[in-house]
Amino acid sequence: MDIKFGTDNTPFFILGCVRSGTTMLRNILRFHPRLESPEETHFFRWADPYASPRYEANYISGILLKKHRELDGVSDSDFMHSSSLANNRKDISDLYGELFLQAKNNPSGRWFDKTPQNIYGILLLGHMYPDAKFVHIYRNPLNVVSSLKEGRVMPKHDVKGGVNYWLESMIMINEYKKIPGVAERLFETKYEDFVLNPKLVVPNLLEFLHEDPSLLGWSKVVTHKEKDKYKKLLSDSEISYVKQLCEPFYSQYGYN
Repeated sequence: MDIKFGTDNTPFFILGCVRSGTTMLRNILRFHPRLESPEETHFFRWADPYASPRYEANYISGILLKKHRELDGVSDSDFMHSSSLANNRKDISDLYGELFLQAKNNPSGRWFDKTPQNIYGILLLGHMYPDAKFVHIYRNPLNVVSSLKEGRVMPKHDVKGGVNYWLESMIMINEYKKIPGVAERLFETKYEDFVLNPKLVVPNLLEFLHEDPSLLGWSKVVTHKEKDKYKKLLSDSEISYVKQLCEPFYSQYGYN
């Protein structure tokens, strides 16, 4: 039996490699009146066990995540209270989602999370949210690496570090896809297709999420064509290095 649009408030998760269009996709989905997404939460990113000292330190003393809470309208006191009630990552994620929906004056809305690095915790996410869906947007690793090398949004990375951001995310999503039954939970889209024709990709995604595409504020949707800046930022030897290390996924995902 088909699920009607707008009846499922199960959170979903956008994840993958950084510098691959996750922020742009999140911002477009925010134009849907039912969908709300906080700034990156990183609840499933780190390998340290939930509530361990090293895990907690990221949220207690981490300047970036404090800034994210400020942008989300979630006070430190409310967050710390929720943290005291939470027994695991799912608990804190759900409690934060509720606080965020209240801050957005949309308590009956559907929250979702956009933290690319949560790909490192996809097994935990899949187990703790057995009904949740995942959105994986991927981009030519040459442009990912050149963006990280340029360092305009994130700190500068060398080529090897940029390659492993892309490669590790691809390894993890492809290992996850080997689990029986997960295909129906996963939506994958190519960044280059998304920015070229969002009015084709986004409606398909919204239908996958059982949300009404007609409710999206399409007049606000703006993307840009891929510029292939790697041609100016990477040397020929670096381009060859990236292609070599990113196999077999470089070819598998259509970057020949």
